[in-house]
Amino acid sequence: MRMNWTGLTAAALGLALFSEASAATHKRTDRLIAGAREAMARGVPAAAVRQAEAAVREAPRDPQARATLGRAYLAVGRFRSAETAFGDALALDPNQARVAINRALAQIAMGRADEAMALLDSLRGGGNDSDVGLALALLGRSDEARPLLIAAARAPGADARVRQNLAFAYALEGRWNDAAAIAAQDVPADLVAERLRRWAMVGQLRANPAMQVGAMLGVLPSPDAGQPEALALVVEPVPASAPVLLSHVPTPPAPPPPLITPPPVEPSEPVVTAFAGPPRMRATRPVLLAAHVVPVRPALAWAVQVGAYSTVERTEIAWAALGRRATFLADHMPTGSAFRRRGVLLHRLSIGGLASRADASTLCRRIRSTGAQCFVRLDGGDRPMQWALRAKAAEPA
Repeated sequence: MRMNWTGLTAAALGLALFSEASAATHKRTDRLIAGAREAMARGVPAAAVRQAEAAVREAPRDPQARATLGRAYLAVGRFRSAETAFGDALALDPNQARVAINRALAQIAMGRADEAMALLDSLRGGGNDSDVGLALALLGRSDEARPLLIAAARAPGADARVRQNLAFAYALEGRWNDAAAIAAQDVPADLVAERLRRWAMVGQLRANPAMQVGAMLGVLPSPDAGQPEALALVVEPVPASAPVLLSHVPTPPAPPPPLITPPPVEPSEPVVTAFAGPPRMRATRPVLLAAHVVPVRPALAWAVQVGAYSTVERTEIAWAALGRRATFLADHMPTGSAFRRRGVLLHRLSIGGLASRADASTLCRRIRSTGAQCFVRLDGGDRPMQWALRAKAAEPA
């Protein structure tokens, strides 16, 4: 039997050329992914989006390119596009826990709480409980978030990020004493009050999930029509194999998913695992909410007001006096806000963040039993008193 060596040489040459082209594609994709991550690290997310989109066009079946694109979309507040990109990345490689957590974060921002909850449930016990717990806290599932975060914080090797996730979750619950005590373990005492103030701001956005997630990441939600159609992930059926005739140059097969070893993830990329505290929101763009965000009915919070005083200093004196009579108030963080009555500026002294009117009424009755006065009202956005935060931060951890 005679072999057609001319055809065989042509086939080998074709495969060699294909391999070279594939290697060049891998290199270009690597450079684009690295450029996108560098742009995010420099705080230029729009450039990161351009680089990441180019990486996906170059290698549409590369899960790392898709994941990087999702992080870039998060960094510009495009939650709908981010959710799509993360979903595509998981379709290509389901074993990406951080990508799944980021997808849940985008779903929370879009008001798709049930989908986010199902995704987070699938991640429990997989070694990412601190991140899962923080996402659950954003969903308002405090009773489920707390044990995960406490266990993660107590685990050997737990770092400052894990502890700050727990402190942030306590802040979202309104448990300011616990939040301050844990934050003070890793944050200088003179910065704890500012950290808690920023957490309080994030907590007060709970009625608007897009703004709340955006505040946590330090971005403003942007109008988002979705990921460009040209970047859609297409899963093509694998054709039946056909015999290869050695007398002809074979058509190169479809390239396999590229094997890419990207550079380490930059610590500044936007992921749900934050919490050195949310960075300040950029004010360079108008606050425009994405059209896809589903409105959520606001949850009411209640407060017990114990007085109103002419100066902030008087609120501190009044709280100290009340604490001597009602020692159980040591478990509560005093809150307050300023208002004007008949042209006079007054400062409320309250206990805020109570989950229900019944809880507030019970607390007020206990206060009245000591001979003090109080009344129940809706929480109007009171903040923790600065003097209380400073005192708490000064306590030993």
